Amino acid sequence: MGEAGPVRPDGSLSEAAIVLLHAVSGVDVALLSTARIRPARANWLHAPWYGFHRGGAIAVGRTIWFTRIWFDPRNHGDGSLPSCRKWLVHLAHEVGHLPQAERYGMSFLGKARYIAAFAWQYGTRAMLMRKDIHDGSPLEREADRGRAVLLQLLGDEAEQPAIVAAVQRGDEATVRAWCAERNEQIAMLWAGYVKENLA
Repeated sequence: MGEAGPVRPDGSLSEAAIVLLHAVSGVDVALLSTARIRPARANWLHAPWYGFHRGGAIAVGRTIWFTRIWFDPRNHGDGSLPSCRKWLVHLAHEVGHLPQAERYGMSFLGKARYIAAFAWQYGTRAMLMRKDIHDGSPLEREADRGRAVLLQLLGDEAEQPAIVAAVQRGDEATVRAWCAERNEQIAMLWAGYVKENLA
């Protein structure tokens, strides 16, 4: 992304993005501050391996590896408001994996156990011929709360709410005020998501 937007050139999240992502996902601010966003080509496996136009990301430890489309200046890396919205929506899901990774531990063994837990959940769902092999797994449903809440708050994709523009320009004060005004709504959306997806 460049200087503007939710991700800084060094791969850290901007302060404005941290405020919004904390509000919608509940992920601790300190954890969001230590997270790093990196291109998949920078890890030795080049994971994840989603097709270019599908896009996607994978969180391992405190690093979230995004596929090429997210950094491509002709696609999600173009710095536009629609791309900023896509980044925020996807980040709202991916940061939900950070507390999970913390629970498993930051050592090599902890990261391996975390990845194995995903493989087990996906494999079990596949063997049982369940729908939504990926999105239906318990770890994915848990992580998706932030994305689901943010999508409800943003509304129609055809519109680009002022909050997206505020994150894009790094206006932390506006983002903080916007989130504070919606505290009760966010709490209700969280409760609804938990009841429907995690109970």
